[in-house]
Amino acid sequence: MTSDLRTSPDQIARVAVSLRKHFVAHPGYETVRRIFGEIMDKRQAELDLGLTAEGRGIAVIGESGSGKTTAIQRILRRIDTSGTEPGEFRWISIRVPTPATQKDLARAILHALDFQLLRDTTASRMWELVNFHLQLRKCWLIHLDEGQELGGRGSDAEKAGVINALKSLMQIPSWPTNLVVSGTPELHELLTQDPQLSRRFFITRFLPVTEFDARDDVAELVAGYAGLANLPLAPDLADVEFVPRLLHAGREQFGIVVELIIGAITCALADGHPAVGIQDFARFYAERTGEGALRNPFLVSDFRSVNTGRAPLEPVLSAGSQGRSRKPKGKR
Repeated sequence: MTSDLRTSPDQIARVAVSLRKHFVAHPGYETVRRIFGEIMDKRQAELDLGLTAEGRGIAVIGESGSGKTTAIQRILRRIDTSGTEPGEFRWISIRVPTPATQKDLARAILHALDFQLLRDTTASRMWELVNFHLQLRKCWLIHLDEGQELGGRGSDAEKAGVINALKSLMQIPSWPTNLVVSGTPELHELLTQDPQLSRRFFITRFLPVTEFDARDDVAELVAGYAGLANLPLAPDLADVEFVPRLLHAGREQFGIVVELIIGAITCALADGHPAVGIQDFARFYAERTGEGALRNPFLVSDFRSVNTGRAPLEPVLSAGSQGRSRKPKGKR
C-alpha cells in the first residue's frame, strides 16, 4: 500500500471493506463446521436412499459480539447449491421476530421462502404452508438468529407453542428439517426446558477470549490485520498491557475485538499515521462508544475499572473442552 492510500477516503473505505471480508475463525468455528457437515452429509445420504429421519439441530451460544452469526453465515454460504432449480433453497436464514409468536415465526419462514401470506391466515394454516413449502422449495435447513427470542414474552402456553413448532419442523413426515439456532446464553435455558427438543440438538459455545489463554494469539491477530493493510505496528502496541486493554475494550468477545482492530487501522489510515498505535485504538473506541478519555480503556491507567458492558466470565472448563480458546486461524 502506498502513502496516498492514507489520504484518500475512497481508498480507505476499500481497505476497510477488504479487512472485513477477511475471515478469521473463532475457536468454536471448527466444531460448528464439523457438526454441520456431519448433519448435512447424513441428510444427503437419506435423500439418495429415499429415506427420512427426524431432523437434528445445532445451537451456537455466545454473548453478543462473539462472532457466532458471522461464523454460521460463512458456513451457510459455502454450502454447495449446484443442481438447485429456480425457486429452490438449500437453506434459509431468518432473524427470530420479537415477540416470537407461532404466527410471527411461521410468517418469517414463509417470507424467506418467497411465499406471500394473506392477512387473515390462521396460525395452523401458516404451519401447514410452512411444511408444504419447505418440501416444495427443497429447503433442508433453517438458521434462526437471535434464538433466545424464541422464549418469547407471551404466556407459558405461547412459549410452549413455539417450542412445539420447532419440534414439528424437525419431524415433518415427508421432509424433516434441520435447524441451526444462534443466540445468547438464554437460548441454552430455553432448549433445556424441553427434553424432547434438547435431545435433538448439538450445543456448542463461543466462549470469551481471555488474556490468560489467548494473549499471543490476539497479538498475532492485530499484526495480521495490520499486515493486510500494509501498516506496521507502532512500538506502543508492544506494551505488555496492550492486549489486555484490547480484550477489555472488546468485552472479551471475539467479534468485537476484530471490529476494534479494523477500526483502529482505518483511523490510522485516515489520520495519515505511519503505523497503527494505541492512539488509533483509543480514537476508534471513542467514536464507537461515545465515551470520553476518562472512560476509555486504551487511555486510562486503571483500564480494568472501566465498565465496558462486559458479561461475567463463563465457568472455567477443562483443558480438553471444545470451547476453550485456541489460536484463531485465518481463512479466506
